Amino acid sequence: MDDMDLKGASGRVRLFPLPGVVMFPHVVAPLHIFEPRYRRMTEDALAGDRLIAMVRLLGDESPRPSIEVVGCLGRIIRHERLPDGRFNLLLLGRRRVRLLGEVDEPELPYRVAEAVAMEDEIRGPLDEAAARKALIGRFREAIAAAAGLDDEFFRLLEAAESLGALADVMAHSLPLDADRKQRLLAEPDVQARIFLLDGWLAELTPSLPQARSFPPPFSAN
Repeated sequence: MDDMDLKGASGRVRLFPLPGVVMFPHVVAPLHIFEPRYRRMTEDALAGDRLIAMVRLLGDESPRPSIEVVGCLGRIIRHERLPDGRFNLLLLGRRRVRLLGEVDEPELPYRVAEAVAMEDEIRGPLDEAAARKALIGRFREAIAAAAGLDDEFFRLLEAAESLGALADVMAHSLPLDADRKQRLLAEPDVQARIFLLDGWLAELTPSLPQARSFPPPFSAN
């Protein structure tokens, strides 16, 4: 992981599995940490590289429930330590990561895995400026009236550092189910992500009610 913002990261990541939650790079998630094992995870992260990998927990009842293979490595950018040992965090998504396998760490109450960063790819010719304009236009058509968004929000979208970042911010914001969001997270090809988003935006356009709460609240621990 050679991103300078991840200079302290190794190939081993702390896992924070949550059901129904898919986090994306380039977005900030508020988290409330109350379980003892995740308090310990937070303490360890704050004492070290401040990195936590958010990963979607799948729905089985085993002592160690299965998780998705692709997650999002995030950095704690702000924390509040509460008097009873709980934490409020802001976690900034930094990189997609593919989990290569979990590591047995008997002394730790939380799960750990070896991971490799996934880079955005553009596998064919692409006019990025045109693709950005078209995607924002579709987003505005599908969402703006329902959510009551103003022009400032769209200026923020237009300022996204890359086409991949723009797609990720939209994916996080849209009222898509967790399966679709996971599909977008697991896709490194930016063009493929845009193709999926464009189709799903077209589906959403006629169905969203006016004055919908937007974006949807992020799940917390």
